[in-house]
Amino acid sequence: MKRGGVTFKLFAITASFFMLFYAIVLLGQLLFFERFYQNQRLDGLAKKLQSFSEQYASNRWDEPRITREMGLFISQNKAQLAILNPEGKVKYDNFFRIVIRDDKGASVKISLMLMPDSDQKELLAAHLQRGDRIEVEGVYEDPAKDLIFPVVIRKAGMKDIGSVETSGIEGQLEQVSGVITDALLPSPNLWNLRQGLMYLAIDEWFPLTEEQKAVLQNGRMIEREWTETLTGVRSFIAIQPVMREGKVSELIFAVMSLQQISEAYDALRLFYLYIGVGGIVLILLLSLIFSKFVTKPLLTLNKIALRMAKLDFSAKSPIRSNDEFGSLSYSLNSLSETLDHTLKELHQANEQLRADMEQKQRMEQRQKEFVSNASHELKTPLSIVKGFAEGLRDGISESKRERYLEVILDETGKMEDLVKDMLELTKLESKTIKLKKSRFMVSELIEDIVDKLSHHLNEKGLRVVHMAAGEHPVYADQPKIEQVLFNILINAIRHAVPGSEITVRIESDGERIRVAIDNEGENIPEDQLDDIWERFYRAERSRNRKTGGTGLGLAIVKHILELHESRYGVTNTEKGVSFYFML
Repeated sequence: MKRGGVTFKLFAITASFFMLFYAIVLLGQLLFFERFYQNQRLDGLAKKLQSFSEQYASNRWDEPRITREMGLFISQNKAQLAILNPEGKVKYDNFFRIVIRDDKGASVKISLMLMPDSDQKELLAAHLQRGDRIEVEGVYEDPAKDLIFPVVIRKAGMKDIGSVETSGIEGQLEQVSGVITDALLPSPNLWNLRQGLMYLAIDEWFPLTEEQKAVLQNGRMIEREWTETLTGVRSFIAIQPVMREGKVSELIFAVMSLQQISEAYDALRLFYLYIGVGGIVLILLLSLIFSKFVTKPLLTLNKIALRMAKLDFSAKSPIRSNDEFGSLSYSLNSLSETLDHTLKELHQANEQLRADMEQKQRMEQRQKEFVSNASHELKTPLSIVKGFAEGLRDGISESKRERYLEVILDETGKMEDLVKDMLELTKLESKTIKLKKSRFMVSELIEDIVDKLSHHLNEKGLRVVHMAAGEHPVYADQPKIEQVLFNILINAIRHAVPGSEITVRIESDGERIRVAIDNEGENIPEDQLDDIWERFYRAERSRNRKTGGTGLGLAIVKHILELHESRYGVTNTEKGVSFYFML
């Protein structure tokens, strides 16, 4: 991940944002969760206690119904509940109880409210049932002796249960024995381990003060936090009056331990320390994955754009999603194709312009060379004609008069040939000539041309050897090909060694035929083999008019063969030079 790149920036921003949010959540829970949770519990308890009081006051419940409703309240709210008279005497407390019929036939209820935790477990393990005989040692709650707080419970075959401190119990210990007629014991998970706090709270809060009695008389609830002095256990006390006929008939006394909330919060704080470290690691990991996932298409598009900036339009974006990245990818690919097409067109136009400029420069150069060469070619014969014409005007002797006229006519003929060749070459270079093709035999053209050039051959004692192998008719412009053969042959004659042979070979090359004309003479310099096809070119730099023609013959040959899309060329041989072309 490149520092300063978009991935790093997105990762840093995302991680910072979520870590800040996470820190606020953790701090909020560490600082305010305990108080918030406690207030929620207390408010909920107060509302439910008030609702219980209203139902209890409006409905005349019997004792089983009261027991059931109190048990339901205790189970749902994790709080202890007792119904007291206005003086603080317990009418209904913990609904868990054992009822026995003593030896005298009286029914005695054994309250399990003050039983310690260890004895509660032993009592549950004893599996007391109806019909079991037990002995109880404890303190009666009132002179009626129908409710006893046990200190010790004995059963045959079971060790004593009970070790309650008697210092907190007023009254003398008494014994009672009998058979169990009713037993309501909770499952272990429903037994409130702090049941003894109920008795201690009632003992400390009653009798009530006048101010507290006034509050209750007005039908309002008393809510206070209370800390037990011996154990330091924090609890919440709520006293709700039960109003009947405008008077307080009973008090509903509820105790909910706050110690459990504090203990749970202490464990939660330690848990937050561990989860905080894990959460930070998870935030960093998820932020990294998120940043890479979000910026991956952007980085891909950036690479494509960088290649486009270097005029490389071959790469295409692979993104095909239906979102903004997909739209940008499509636009980038379209832009790449358009720029690539436009650039190619521009390159082609530039190449064409460059070619046109080069062609224009070549044409201008050729025009200059043409004017220069034409002037040079015409200057000499014109000078000769002028000189001999002045001689005739001055009245030369009759014996030289005939010779002067012959020279004038000869030079005039050469100038005429030069002008014809120049006009012919101009037509060929203009590309306006249309070929009139037909089928004919090249060998027949060569025989006719050799007959026409017999005078030139005889002057140098030359002989033409004609060889044909597998010849077939060609499809071409016959007059133009005749001019080609004539110009090449006349060129071969001019540069041939007197008394030598000129060889003409016609060979089949599939659908084409190859025509080669060889002479014996000096070779053409290798660096000038491509130049001989230019107009006014002569191998002799001195431009000797006796050995050279107009200088346009091979240039005319070149253009005629190019019109026929023919391959042609010239090579040096051991004895001389070979010209060839294909039709």
